[in-house]
Amino acid sequence: MEHFGLRVQKGSKYGLSMTRDTYAQINKRSSLWLPREADPELWNARSADYEDEDHRFYTDAWCLRQQSAALRNYDLNLAYFASLDHDEFDQALGKVIAVHGELVAVADLRPWDGKRGLYVLVLDRYCQAYVGVTTAAGGIKARVRQHWSASRSFDRLIWGGVDTSVLSIDSFRALDTTRIFAAETARPELLEDAVINALPDKFVLNRTIGGGGDAVRHALLAGVDVVKTRSLVE
Repeated sequence: MEHFGLRVQKGSKYGLSMTRDTYAQINKRSSLWLPREADPELWNARSADYEDEDHRFYTDAWCLRQQSAALRNYDLNLAYFASLDHDEFDQALGKVIAVHGELVAVADLRPWDGKRGLYVLVLDRYCQAYVGVTTAAGGIKARVRQHWSASRSFDRLIWGGVDTSVLSIDSFRALDTTRIFAAETARPELLEDAVINALPDKFVLNRTIGGGGDAVRHALLAGVDVVKTRSLVE
């Protein structure tokens, strides 16, 4: 089927919409591997989590704990989304679009092939918006397609704590994106931070601060926490 002018595959094991049944599928391979020399103390402290000496594969026990925690976080996020008011979300998004006139509604992603800039993926069902940028040759079309076809690594599903981790945009599927706005610009990182900060935090799905890689690096050097979290329990 077509979605925003692009073919999306019905046969994906993750489906075309995010569901609990396809979330947190176990993968024992580590995506966070570092050599022991990088942090010997951490390496030794986490040895029990791995079934091999090189720390490439997690134990079955670790995977089950991770899956349980990830599903708990999923349920908390879904309850949080359900508590939000869609009219308030729509009004907040509308104000941002009105202020940033360079953002245009996208009905077809094909003309955005190779165009670099900023894009906003709107997930109306969840009252969430994700703000992304790309300067890659494939442009906005390719980057959005990546989000739809990618999946967050099993060991990276939780970003922070179980009660505070924001779901990754890559955990959502193609049909979860109901609207797209985009702006073609050579310096999208300058617009990214402004758009993220203009939206109330409760409606923003981004897991890190905006402003591009340099801004994140400078923030880290300054001791600023770049991870965006939210309280999912009262």
